This record gives sequence, C-alpha cells and structure tokens, in this order.
Amino acid sequence: MGEHVYALPAQIAEVSRDATLLRRFRDLLARLRPEEAFGARDKIAIKMHVGGPDSYTTVHPQFVRALVDRFADRDNFLYVVDEHRAVRTAWQRGYTQETLGAPVYPISGVVDRYLEDRAVTDSPYFDEIKVSGMVAHADGLIVVSHAKGHASCGFGAAIKNIGIGCVAQQTRNHIHTFENHDNWRLDVLERTERPHEALAQDTDGGRHFSYALARSAHEVLRGFEREKVLCLNVALNVHPYCDCWGLSSPSFVPDIGLFLGHDPADVDEATLRAVQDAPFVPAALPDFMVPADAARTESGHTLERLHGKNPWHAIEAFRLLSAATAREPAAEGGG
Repeated sequence: MGEHVYALPAQIAEVSRDATLLRRFRDLLARLRPEEAFGARDKIAIKMHVGGPDSYTTVHPQFVRALVDRFADRDNFLYVVDEHRAVRTAWQRGYTQETLGAPVYPISGVVDRYLEDRAVTDSPYFDEIKVSGMVAHADGLIVVSHAKGHASCGFGAAIKNIGIGCVAQQTRNHIHTFENHDNWRLDVLERTERPHEALAQDTDGGRHFSYALARSAHEVLRGFEREKVLCLNVALNVHPYCDCWGLSSPSFVPDIGLFLGHDPADVDEATLRAVQDAPFVPAALPDFMVPADAARTESGHTLERLHGKNPWHAIEAFRLLSAATAREPAAEGGG
C-alpha cells in the first residue's frame, strides 16, 4: 500500500450489487491483500467504537466482516475491542462474533485493569500513558473508525480512535482535562443562544486536547511495525457528535465513503478534506448548532464552525511526533 490512502466513494455508478460500496471494498482488499503484512500467527486487534444504548449510526458490521474474511485461510487470531462498558451491550447493536467473524472483548479487561504503563518524558501533557493491554500486547492493529464531529477536538476518526480509544479510562479522563470538555460545554449550552460563538472563544482548549490526543496515539502505536497498522475511516452517517455519547443524529453531509491506509494522519486528512468538500446540510443540525455565517474560525472547516475546535490540530501534532521519531538515531546493535 506504500504511502497511499485509498478512497472509495459511497455513490454507486449503476444499480448493481457489483457497484455497491461494500462490494467495491471487498474488491479493493482482494487487490491490496493487506493480510500479507502480518505474520502467520499474529494476534491482531481490531479497534472500533461499538457506540452506546441508542446508537444506530456506528460502523456497520459488514465492513468489519470484510476485513476479517481476508484472514479466513490464515492462522491468525483477530478480535474486536472497545471500552469495557460499551462492549457489555455491543451485541444489542449487532456486534457479535457471528456477525463480525471475530469475538468482541473489553480493550482493557472487564474492570479496566489490563494495562501497560508507559513512562512519558517528552511531553508537557503526560508523565505516563496507560495503554490498553489488548492493544499493547497485540502483534498488529486494525483501526476501524466512524468519521464524525467531536466536541473536544472538532473531528473524530483514526487518531482519536487510537489516542483515546486504546488507553485506560484514567488516561482518557486526563486527556479530557485539557479541554475541560464536559462541564464547560454544558455551561456554554445553558448560557447562550449561539453556543458556537462562545465555543470558538476556547480554541486553546481544543488545541491542547488535540496535542495530548496525538501524543497518546503516537504512544499506542509505538512498537507496531508500520505495515501492521491498518486504518479504515468510514465516512457514512457523518453526524456532529462522538459515538461515546450513545446517540445518533442526522448527517450534516451526504454519505462520503471509505478511506484506507497505514498512517492515521494521512487517512484522517483525506477524510477531513472530503467532509469539507461535501455539501453541507444545516437542516440536519439542531437549531443551536447551525453556525453563523460570520462564525470565527482558524481553519475555515465546517467542523470548526460547529464545535469551535480546529480539527487539523491533532493531525498536525501527530505528524510532528512521527517526524521527530524518524529523526532519532538508530540504536547501536550488540557485538
């Protein structure tokens, strides 16, 4: 796959099963053969967000099953993981071994204690990051992300799914302190009729949240061979909120399609640009979220106009971390 991001549009060219997005995704996987990047007995975690009690717009099981089926003739073990509380009810939303072709496990164990503590000395945001054991001890990682808005950083997809989704609740809570998301946002919604204007006044909060998020994602991926990380962004049902809220709402852009690649920043960039280029549907939003024509933004992106957070910060920060790592001198081998 090299440095490429592969994009498949949701729009069909003809009324045919061969033209459907799912069929074209299977065809793309058959051409790329991503399974060949993994060792014969590698254990591979599939990180996705299975949503909450009233979610119905998360990633459809068929797309996960298409990935799992690539390994049907191999001696690998694939398993789907997500936060332990969400996993308890995942079956209610169709995420089962029967539909996915792989079992569904809590990412840090049933009580969030299967973790790998990693000391951090190069970031003002962390002293340590607690990486979920089901990812830290895997041989490979497939990141399946529902592309959507996010109140804390503007945009949630691969980097967010890794940086917050693959760590302990303690680390997740710590990242959220930099944006003071929960209570602060509720206060904003209660005290103003045009909350997007007030949200835009705290762009520094979104920036710091995104920087911490990127550092966490970078740490999660440390130790994985690049070709053993595969990121799939599903830009269907693109609504404004994180799936962790346990709800669904109408899409503010038409269905876009799929984006596939090895580097989460590249896949997120391709997705984010496609969201910006897609027709905006303000009628899909609650009245309080419809942005004013003159809403101030750093990036001009639709998602920043909705949430007051520049959605490019996490991508830029992740790339800086990757570049710095690439410049580090290789360790000297033993005699």
